[in-house]
Amino acid sequence: MPITPKVKRIGHVVLYVRDPEKSARWYGEILGMKISARVAEGPYAGGIFLSFGYYDHDIALFPGGTDAPKGKEFEHIGLEIDVGGDIGKLKDIYATFLEKGVVIHEVLDHGVSNGIYFYDPDGHQLEVFAQIIPPDNGAAIAELGANQGQADLITFDR
Repeated sequence: MPITPKVKRIGHVVLYVRDPEKSARWYGEILGMKISARVAEGPYAGGIFLSFGYYDHDIALFPGGTDAPKGKEFEHIGLEIDVGGDIGKLKDIYATFLEKGVVIHEVLDHGVSNGIYFYDPDGHQLEVFAQIIPPDNGAAIAELGANQGQADLITFDR
């Protein structure tokens, strides 16, 4: 049965920036954000996850060139979804997306959340994610910092 994700909120925005360290300092000084994780390796090495102090990250900064075409300055927008505690619903949403012809990039387990990355008709990347570790008491921030923003690929049968 097709399932439409129940989006709770815009969970985070991931931006391409020229200098993640410099940008992180700016976000810290101007908006009071704190670094929750640094990406040590992989395709987003040098990336920095920032938090306002409750969620594991609200804005992430990934290294990017200065020649990004207008509209491609961000990597993705994360939309937190309500799965009613049933992470299996993510597989149902994935199946619905496929049925509707949505172009899916990948499905990832971040340790703190699981997300489906996909594209809108103009090529903007979005993520619908289900939070696994609640943000209460800083547990999600601690986990993201411990795993250095790394993620494991999840495969669903197509």
